[in-house]
Amino acid sequence: MQHNALEYAFEHEFQIANTRTRIIASVIDFCIFCVIAAIFGYFFGKPAEGIGFALYGTPALIIMLIGFFLWPISEGIWGQTLGKRILGIKVLTDYYEPIDITASITRYILGCIDYILLIGIIVAATNKMNKRIGDMAANTIVVQL
Repeated sequence: MQHNALEYAFEHEFQIANTRTRIIASVIDFCIFCVIAAIFGYFFGKPAEGIGFALYGTPALIIMLIGFFLWPISEGIWGQTLGKRILGIKVLTDYYEPIDITASITRYILGCIDYILLIGIIVAATNKMNKRIGDMAANTIVVQL
């Protein structure tokens, strides 16, 4: 007999991560990336007008790959980014199994839509499972460990 994800969560004593914790984890991840990018830019970039550095060629590709590893790859392998690990939350499938790289990349790509005009926060705040658009498309849920 198929269960819906909410019933399954209660049966297996999982607690859905709240929207505030998810936002804080995202901010932590973004700050970690910014620090890495700033250090990388300092050593390999050219000073930009105003504040910051411009990266071109191989250094730009490397920082993009670092960002890709920090988000979808780490979630696809461990179910967590560094920010999620710090806050004790994890991404699982709707049936509370480990996610795969495909689901993680789906969440990552649709994250762009989620963050435009804060649509993802609004969507997550208005459903019982705190799912943003990327979670709905990838059939994932974020739980508190």
